[in-house]
Amino acid sequence: MLTSRKTTTTGELAKRAEGELNAVIAQYSAGEAEVVRAYFERPHTSEEHLDVLLRQMGREIQAANRLRPAAEMFQRLEVTVDRHEFADYLEHIAEEAEHYAILADLAEWVAGRKLTADEAFRYEVYARWVPGQGETKETNALLPEANRQMEVSRALVAELGFELGNPLSRLSEGGGGGAYIECMRLTGDEFRERLAAAMRRILQDEIHHGPARVHGFPEQWIKADEDIARTTRWLRTYMAQHLRVRNEIWGYPVSAERLAAIDRGELAPFDPTMDL
Repeated sequence: MLTSRKTTTTGELAKRAEGELNAVIAQYSAGEAEVVRAYFERPHTSEEHLDVLLRQMGREIQAANRLRPAAEMFQRLEVTVDRHEFADYLEHIAEEAEHYAILADLAEWVAGRKLTADEAFRYEVYARWVPGQGETKETNALLPEANRQMEVSRALVAELGFELGNPLSRLSEGGGGGAYIECMRLTGDEFRERLAAAMRRILQDEIHHGPARVHGFPEQWIKADEDIARTTRWLRTYMAQHLRVRNEIWGYPVSAERLAAIDRGELAPFDPTMDL
């Protein structure tokens, strides 16, 4: 009987944690969708579209910097590195590199020419803080909000430790998917339709990278009520800054006042359903 009661309590705790974490993700997913809608509410030049794509490319290609640690992991495979962890690590790098390639192809179509290396890497910056990854790409003078995201990431790891902080921050990958879903629905001209197709492909991976991981997270990390409070607080903090990074990527179409309203849960209507 004692075992049954403990199992039920643990299950209820995990279910509540999953619900609260998903609620945070849904809130900021809706906010990130609003950023995209705000951008397309007014006309833009090809140069502006190109700049948005270059900014998003920088978020994608930064993952390739993990190739050196991957080689080190390989040397410790089956000793201190789990095979599934290693495979997941490589898969993530490959998928982010593919996203970069998809966006770079679209950027070259918009520009009508081949991109230079300087353009392709203009907005490269690490997406989150990882011990030992090196400092050269932890900041980018062109991206103040992305730089602040690194500060939030560092603070998260300082409090929670990397073992918990890394999987928690990964739940936010893609900002919950709202920006990609909103892009998928774009129609009306060739750029919008090409962007919709690109984001549809990318979203398939981003859902796997982030929100799909929520279900398994509580079983490993949530043991008490205070764990729920601590992880949801940090996920909210992290995603609030991610929203500001998204706004930066799209050229700041949403005001600081409106971003604060989204933080308070004052959300515009958003339908998260999608057909991949």
